[in-house]
Amino acid sequence: MNKKLNILYSRVSSISQQDNTSLSYQQNNLEDYCKANNISNYVHITDVESGAKTRKGIKEIKELIELKLVDTIYITKLDRLYRSIIKGSAFIKYCIDNNVNIKTSLETTDTSTSSGMLSVHLLMSISEYERVNIADRCWNGKVERFNSGNRSQGVIAIGYNKENNNLVVNQNESEIVNIIFQSYNKLKSLSKVQSHLKRLNIKTKRNRSFTRKSIYNILTNKFYIGLVHLRGEYKNGTHQPIISKNLFTRVNNQLSSNNKRG
Repeated sequence: MNKKLNILYSRVSSISQQDNTSLSYQQNNLEDYCKANNISNYVHITDVESGAKTRKGIKEIKELIELKLVDTIYITKLDRLYRSIIKGSAFIKYCIDNNVNIKTSLETTDTSTSSGMLSVHLLMSISEYERVNIADRCWNGKVERFNSGNRSQGVIAIGYNKENNNLVVNQNESEIVNIIFQSYNKLKSLSKVQSHLKRLNIKTKRNRSFTRKSIYNILTNKFYIGLVHLRGEYKNGTHQPIISKNLFTRVNNQLSSNNKRG
């Protein structure tokens, strides 16, 4: 049976990073630590972050862990794993669950010891506290925007553009929305409206053909009559309506009738 690997992991945010966070500094420090502690069978894995969501080094480490080839991951400091404490603690938990230890050369973290695990548990508790706080702040922000009559979530609906944090009517797109409502009011069929839009070569914001579902979503979106919503609650918005309430009601009554008939 092959001896498991020890991984010396280094990370910088840019290749030009210098001083005690540079790749060369981290790699030399980790090698010196291994020599001083008689640690062998190690490999270097590095990451240079440049805004990418997927880090190749971390991905490589996870692949080796899945193959049961990793004994311990050595880093200079815990913050070399991730900038975010939430992502960092999640990765630590992943390693612990797979019997992989994490040790730092410049700190006291060592998941193979009880005191080291204590610091990890504290880190993970802080992470959970931060996660809850972030969720609370995010929700409070949505509620505040909703109460002020502004869109609180989701993508910007076709027919509108964002300008200086306000939504303004996009004249060309608003005509498309009107065509969809008027067409359904006349044709009373999603499939017929879809065919009509295809004949007119009318596309979505992303220059794709309209589907029955995308047409239905537009026809049932109360944003077009000037309302904003949050978890089923509606309020008058600050944006300009595109569709009259009378037309919206007629269209949605027809949709409901069609749905009942199957």
